[in-house]
Amino acid sequence: MNDKSYIVFPLKRILATVYDLFLLLGVWFGVGSLALWVNGGEILNPWVGLCLVSISTWGFYSFFWIHGGKTLGMAVWKFEIYSLDNKKLSLLQTTIRFLFNLVTFFLAGLPLLLIYFSNENLSLSDMASKTSYRKI
Repeated sequence: MNDKSYIVFPLKRILATVYDLFLLLGVWFGVGSLALWVNGGEILNPWVGLCLVSISTWGFYSFFWIHGGKTLGMAVWKFEIYSLDNKKLSLLQTTIRFLFNLVTFFLAGLPLLLIYFSNENLSLSDMASKTSYRKI
């Protein structure tokens, strides 16, 4: 494990995510309002709405992880993401991390328990995206 790594346990990760969900609500309302305006006030197909929510959520996290290494929720809890190879986070890394975080969400956070069994205290999304956390 890199000497700058910092173990962020599941509860702290979940609390930062809850904080970020409030920010995401604003993004979703903005995207939904724009989509309604573009569609002339007609309600969109639910699948189009799901795609818009998914893309805007991925964009939110990718933007903040690439530009600064943290979201506002992560900043409040004083940790950030960095690449294990000490390079700037790439779009591919953020996409992999986002997809594995979705899996973690849909499995009710169970993959976060891997932190306790991993030698480097990394979660599934940390290992897959080759990223970790450091304290700020």
